[in-house]
Amino acid sequence: MATRKLRRLSVLAAATALLALPVQAQTQAQAQAQAQEAGPGRVYHVAPSGQDHASGSAARPLRTIGECLSRVRPGDTCLVHRGTYREQLAPPSGTEDAPITIAAYGDGPVTVDGTEPVTGWKNAGDGLVAADTDLPPDPDFNAVFLDNTRAQEGRWPNSGPDPLNTTWAEADPTSTDQHIDDTDLADADWTGATVHLWAGSNPWAQQTGTVTTTGPGKLDFKGGNYRCPPLCMGNQNYRNYYLVGSKASLDRPGEWYYDETAHRLYMVPPKGGMAGHTVTAKHRLWGVDLTDSSYVTVRGLNLWGTSLRTGDNSKGVVVDRLRATYISEFSTLPMPPDSDLAIPPFEGHIVASRILDSGVQILGTGNTLKNSEISQSAGDGVLLRGTGNTVTNNYIHDVGWMGSYTPGIEVNGNGHTVTHNTIRRTGRASIDTAWQLNGTEFHDNRIAYNDMSEAMRTSRDGSPFYVCCSLNGTGTSIDHNTSHDADGQVGFYVDNYSGHFRLHHNVAWNTGTRGTFFNGHTGPSIANEDHNSSYGMGINGNSVLLSGATDASGSYISNIIGPKPISATRTGDPLPVVRSNLISDKPGYTDAVNGELWLTADSPAIDAGETIDGITNDVRGAAPDQGAYEYGAPVWSTGCNLPGCLQRVRHGSWTATASDGTDASAVTDGDINTRWTAAGPQSPGQYLTVDLGEPKAFGRLSLDAGRDTVGQPYGFSVSVSRDGTHWGEPLARVSGRSFTQDAVLPRQTTARYLRITLTSSGPVPWVVNDLRLYGDGPDASSTLQAEQATVVRGVERGTAATGVLGSGDRVGFRAVNIDGGRVTLRSTSSCARTCSLQLRLDSPDGPPVAVVPLRGDSGGDWRERTVSLKREVSGTHDLYLVAKGGRQVAALDWLTIESPASQE
Repeated sequence: MATRKLRRLSVLAAATALLALPVQAQTQAQAQAQAQEAGPGRVYHVAPSGQDHASGSAARPLRTIGECLSRVRPGDTCLVHRGTYREQLAPPSGTEDAPITIAAYGDGPVTVDGTEPVTGWKNAGDGLVAADTDLPPDPDFNAVFLDNTRAQEGRWPNSGPDPLNTTWAEADPTSTDQHIDDTDLADADWTGATVHLWAGSNPWAQQTGTVTTTGPGKLDFKGGNYRCPPLCMGNQNYRNYYLVGSKASLDRPGEWYYDETAHRLYMVPPKGGMAGHTVTAKHRLWGVDLTDSSYVTVRGLNLWGTSLRTGDNSKGVVVDRLRATYISEFSTLPMPPDSDLAIPPFEGHIVASRILDSGVQILGTGNTLKNSEISQSAGDGVLLRGTGNTVTNNYIHDVGWMGSYTPGIEVNGNGHTVTHNTIRRTGRASIDTAWQLNGTEFHDNRIAYNDMSEAMRTSRDGSPFYVCCSLNGTGTSIDHNTSHDADGQVGFYVDNYSGHFRLHHNVAWNTGTRGTFFNGHTGPSIANEDHNSSYGMGINGNSVLLSGATDASGSYISNIIGPKPISATRTGDPLPVVRSNLISDKPGYTDAVNGELWLTADSPAIDAGETIDGITNDVRGAAPDQGAYEYGAPVWSTGCNLPGCLQRVRHGSWTATASDGTDASAVTDGDINTRWTAAGPQSPGQYLTVDLGEPKAFGRLSLDAGRDTVGQPYGFSVSVSRDGTHWGEPLARVSGRSFTQDAVLPRQTTARYLRITLTSSGPVPWVVNDLRLYGDGPDASSTLQAEQATVVRGVERGTAATGVLGSGDRVGFRAVNIDGGRVTLRSTSSCARTCSLQLRLDSPDGPPVAVVPLRGDSGGDWRERTVSLKREVSGTHDLYLVAKGGRQVAALDWLTIESPASQE
């Protein structure tokens, strides 16, 4: 029997707060608990059925939140009952001891909606309908929704609904920096349209311009050629573009165009006409405007088609349990105005376009955003500026699709704390600092325990973690972060003359070329450090690279584990310190394919590191270990503890076969740098069949073609099968030409086999570097990060293990996808008599499906225990571990549920 590789489910977290559930999922008891969190002053109730002349009592609620805010004084609370509120909230300030609170009551979702209905649709000819309406924001910020779904502004060529998977036109090589030749250009008058460019020899940012003249197969435009080259149209590696903002582009149901002069909204109606359909348009950029507010708590609100901001002078604002969707939309990328810049103007500053115009904005001093979900933004997910603010335990995803430097979290200023966030699916970086807006000082920031993945969807020459340029990072720590599955080139990137950054205990895999890159770029790169970091598969250049620096004095790289060399070249004199590192393709990782880079008992990294003050703490052996995880210590982990924070389906013994008979093993080897290439050009009917080895639950498939490729599918469908013989109708159809293309299924599906079939022709062969699957909840056989314990009762949670559970205490996980018959957990126990941890499904009071006996015989060490379940379990369940038997039963590190066959 082969030695079983442990599949660990960390039961860890970062806070001792109550379970942060979406308002929709709260019970009546939780609603009452929410109400009890009101401030010490008067409590006003708000409900859609209320009247603004009422008293505001529970029996006689107010109608609008704005009326409530006109009455509150420091210490007062607005409790808002379920419903949709189309208004802008601008609360007065509370005081440090008596903040003003705006909170969802807990009886259902409370939505602050930034849109207004558009009605009065009439036939406008040519297959269009139109409605006269005034859209008050700048037309560049218009957004339209059809039946509560983002409607796409008319564009050529057409593209699918995912803005991170754009279909581009490709200009001919004869194009120049203000002219496009394209024999495939649709025959229409495009004058006045916006041309969106992703073009150049090394286009690390996208740009926009305005079409001035058009003709058959050609157009001229102005703008959009800053920093030329490498960011402009012409005979370049990239010649991608599309057109928006023209009525001529309307040809697909749901597409819209707004005539600003006539104040008229045009739309291609859905099949059957507009009857029964609802259209809304964005009217308020800031649904919650705290620009002039301090000491305000906002808790449990939903935002739709609008966002929230604090001001430069705001203090003591707490934003908790916010769910903000479609927060920012724009269609142009102008140069930032000089008034926004912290350094002298320069054409390269075009990359910072819209950073200050978008996202949930936490400005000022001592403000907090926590326990929130932020999604669907053309620009930032979160903008953090000022001093001493905190962004923690948030799920940020699907942002930055317009292709400038707008990231998941933009960090400007000093003294900030950015921890325990999950940041997924971003156009460029997950976390970024733009010196154009920040200036050069970046002191005393802590960026830690963040999980960053699926970044760089619409950019290149970047990374999930990216800071630039000439920054002074004195006192700043970048530690205990994970960076993976990204289409850039690097996991952690400190670019262009920046210095004094201390990185340690970071982890990267499947980031392309390098794990960490300190780029001097013909200037200084002083006192940069990387210690005790672990780099895994999918890195084909350097584990760590420091290059191009005229002065790298004080730089120090040690205790690294990586598959590729560490290189410090062209660094000036004195040379940086590089020592005590393990470069090996067999470092003794537990499971590199799934990013489990903690050490096995026979790893050569154990006790092989050197002592570094402030870095190598909690040493368990004769000397520190190399790498990010100390052997024998509980496993620390990254990300948030909210629903959706962990979705990756565990990669097992997957295999792929190609219809053309070519070797397709690279599709399923888990390495982003290996590539399968089909035998010939793309044609409908070509397919890949993937055998997952066992049924898996998933709702999204990512097909990664790697960087700098032209072999992405021009169109494909996804079908599933339980037996590999009988296939149903396709569950998803995808177009678009981004590095990674996602197929989102209409619902989570459980299947062992899946088939990816081309639906369009293409001039080049189909290529695939990697295939990843994501579920609606965690995979019980996967590693769940520390913050994935969504239920905690009676015990504190840390970054690497729970505290000691007493009898009746519990931890739990929501919506876990399970298919197994055996549970393994790692714990330490000092129980003086027989104790146990009981595994229960769907209710903490339900009958146990497994009992794991514990005794206080571990001597303080962490031990693994495995027991069979009383029955095989499959499907999606809430999972609880309940302690029984004494006041001190056990502290828990991780658990996993697998089928016995997969453990052999």
